Amino acid sequence: MGFGKFIFMLGNLFTIQRWNNKPAIIRFSEADNAYTTLLISFAIKDKFNNSIEESVQWRLSRVLPKLVLSDISLELKERVERFSPDVWRKVREKAFLDLYKVIDEPFIKKIILEDQSEFDKFADVSTSLFEAKVNGKIFDFELPIKELNEKLETIKLANKQELMNISKTTFSIALNMISMTRWNRVHRNIKTTVAGHSFIVLVISYIISTILSLSKEEKEEVIKRALLHDLPEAFTGDVITPTKKKTPELDNLVSMVEREMFLDWVTKNSEISHLKKYSNYASDPFDGYLGKIVRFSDYFSALLECSLEMVSGNRENVFKDAFFEFKRKLKNFTEFDLSDWIDEIEDLIF
Repeated sequence: MGFGKFIFMLGNLFTIQRWNNKPAIIRFSEADNAYTTLLISFAIKDKFNNSIEESVQWRLSRVLPKLVLSDISLELKERVERFSPDVWRKVREKAFLDLYKVIDEPFIKKIILEDQSEFDKFADVSTSLFEAKVNGKIFDFELPIKELNEKLETIKLANKQELMNISKTTFSIALNMISMTRWNRVHRNIKTTVAGHSFIVLVISYIISTILSLSKEEKEEVIKRALLHDLPEAFTGDVITPTKKKTPELDNLVSMVEREMFLDWVTKNSEISHLKKYSNYASDPFDGYLGKIVRFSDYFSALLECSLEMVSGNRENVFKDAFFEFKRKLKNFTEFDLSDWIDEIEDLIF
């Protein structure tokens, strides 16, 4: 099966820009949006002891067709649906048929879920609303803001103000991650944010967890570790691994500071105080067997970013050198042989 090609296709999510029919202060990629929505879902659902895996599956059911179709504006979609409610279902079905040529249908159906919970619907709509409000401070987003507020009204949940407070606090931290560009010391053709990268890490982690047939509890932990693995950078900025690894003392101190700043954030915002128990996932996300899955997914996501730069014609040697360094590291993932995935990507770029 073409998991390498499939992961390479995930790179499209960095380049699909939302609200692309409007001027904007901040451009949100599809990967940014997917990460933010899942982070909000996690913050909300954890308060009520609900599973996050179903949120990942539902988000994948919405994101994967875009690997083939690109994005459709909210205004266009809603107006077309008024004329033909069935049209998007048919379009999505054809997009999935294209995906089945890359990854077989049974596996795709294992990682997606068509049913959307009210919590996930709330996270989805509120993320779009916050995006519109950010850009609506300067440009005309009055109509989408109105329509999204109306959508929120139709969601059947109690305590919506409490949920909105959780969403606002979570979005503010995700916005920091969206504003941070990775590899920012060198020229980029395809810019990736910390938030977008984190979503790809989550998807790869979830794919590996599914292949390894981990238990539901183990998958939940892998997802949460992936969601939070770079979140402390929203407070500290991007401290690159080579800098942290200059001395063991600095690496340990950075982890201590990240844990402290994460705890400060959840303590000062009572609406998300229930997330305090995940401070270790944020400061030491790669610990243990399950953390190792996230670590290697992190490497693979970085390898993907290098691949995208090379295939787009970026001649900076740093990306070619980093590609082979990450390839070397990925060969050490003994739990599962990732060689075929890497070979598929190499065939696409060399």
